[in-house]
Amino acid sequence: MFALWQSIKVFVKGFIMGMVNVFPISSGTVSLVLEVYERFINAINSLRIKNLKLLFKGEFSEFGRKTDFRFFVTIVLGIITGMVLTAIFLKQSLKSYQVYTWSFFIGLIIASVIYVMKSIEKVKINNLLLFIAGTLFSFFLSIKSNPDPNESFLYLFLCGIIGATGMVVPGVSGSHLMLLMGNYELIVTKGIPELTKASTFVDGAKIIVPFILGALVSIVMLSHLLSWLMREYRDSTLSVLAGFMLGSLPVVYPWKTAGSSTYSFSLPEWNSELVWAIVMTGLGLATVYVLELMARHSKKKQLERLQNPKPKRQKRHRKHGRKAKKN
Repeated sequence: MFALWQSIKVFVKGFIMGMVNVFPISSGTVSLVLEVYERFINAINSLRIKNLKLLFKGEFSEFGRKTDFRFFVTIVLGIITGMVLTAIFLKQSLKSYQVYTWSFFIGLIIASVIYVMKSIEKVKINNLLLFIAGTLFSFFLSIKSNPDPNESFLYLFLCGIIGATGMVVPGVSGSHLMLLMGNYELIVTKGIPELTKASTFVDGAKIIVPFILGALVSIVMLSHLLSWLMREYRDSTLSVLAGFMLGSLPVVYPWKTAGSSTYSFSLPEWNSELVWAIVMTGLGLATVYVLELMARHSKKKQLERLQNPKPKRQKRHRKHGRKAKKN
């Protein structure tokens, strides 16, 4: 019963990560808040060839012990379920409330950039230059119109590789990077919902299968590279990623029209729609801020547990037999 309850808790945490992964916000940050980040990364890194050989040899119990496989499968199922249900909701939201949805995304992105920049430990000139370079590179890509999403297998595979980074690197959103690549709506609001209907399942699979394959490659293989980059060049890596995120704001700017080669941007009129758009942007900012506070609190609790470990309870041993009483 206890094992079942633990699995349910892991599934729910995965479900929340999946929900967040659909939005331009880092599910890696949320996994820190939910206190499953390190275990999730360790489970991913344990899926190496040496351990996979145990599976093919039929040594299932040993494979499960070395890879934390039950946890990995449970949280991945939760992530997939959360992504599917949220994508269905988001499809309707973008259809009916496009301006408000994109405005909410703007708030998420700005707050995420601030969060990533605050994570940089030492402010150096080279980090600033990398941030500016990432911003400019992303900005010039973002202003180019892309009315027709790229449905080729290789490009969707690449989207999966890049999109999965948000699950590995806290503060970085995979969905945000897919917005920059132009395939966000194709994957999230078209491909995923189509999988839920028998009539459109094949069309959805053509989009989602290459994306999932790319994501698996990213999670299993690139997690080692990303872990190394974050360990050896953490500040430089975060500077570039923050620049990419900031520079892609034109992608989610609601008041634009697609031209032949670039987007045409216009200022919004001052009306009730703009007021609500500002409110939604503020809500996006507040969402990331609350998550940041929760992550900070979670880290503080973990540090306290490390510094003040609970003393182990001594087991009481019952002595059997008659005790000799001395008077």
